[in-house]
Amino acid sequence: MSVSRLPKVLEQEPLVDALCELRIEASAPLADILPGILYHKLDPKPTLNRLPAAEIPKPMRANDPALHYAPTQRLEWGNYVIAVGDRNVIISCKLPYPKWPNFKAKILEVVSLISEIGVAGKVERFSVKYVNLIEAPSLAEQIEKIDLTLRIGGLEVCDDHINIKVHHVEGDTTHILTVITGANARMPGGREAFGVVVDIDSIRNIQPTPFDEFAQGLEEQLETLRQSNKVNFFDCLKQSTVNEMGPVYE
Repeated sequence: MSVSRLPKVLEQEPLVDALCELRIEASAPLADILPGILYHKLDPKPTLNRLPAAEIPKPMRANDPALHYAPTQRLEWGNYVIAVGDRNVIISCKLPYPKWPNFKAKILEVVSLISEIGVAGKVERFSVKYVNLIEAPSLAEQIEKIDLTLRIGGLEVCDDHINIKVHHVEGDTTHILTVITGANARMPGGREAFGVVVDIDSIRNIQPTPFDEFAQGLEEQLETLRQSNKVNFFDCLKQSTVNEMGPVYE
């Protein structure tokens, strides 16, 4: 889809999750330091909770690659959530989605606070991830929503359970595109929904950069990464699917 034809907003938002993650080379576990400081600096005051990974001893977390980026502390901050692990910080928003300008402003606010604290190490990668659930009652109708043709030997997939993950590299960015049919999710208001998941995780690996230096140039980097993520999402959909969502263009 042409960038000029990307919708500015969707009146019927299919989003079920949105987050931004920073992965950091730190001399000490971030979860030992950042949550308490952020708790005192954030306004309004957040609530702070320990997550299950916090019960695993730090040496075990350090030696198990699967636990390196498992959040151990969670701060609920109004309509946003900040999760902190030993080597990462994840900022996400609660539903309904507050739209990108508001979400970006909160990401930049949190990153600025961490930069002021001066305890973080070097940033080695950052990412934005958007998870969408496009509703349809049957598997065949769900597949029909996606601009997808899949054939394995003589089998053409048309009304089957599918779980596809594609790692697509564009310059310095890797997009992990996941499509899953037959998915359930809880929508705003508690309503249960059934449909096809379209999950776009856009990752940018960078040369390890001191946190304060990274923070200074983050806004422009976030904009380009979010735009690239958005292009990939709409490229996954048929135009008829986009039209059903009530697109509003510039």
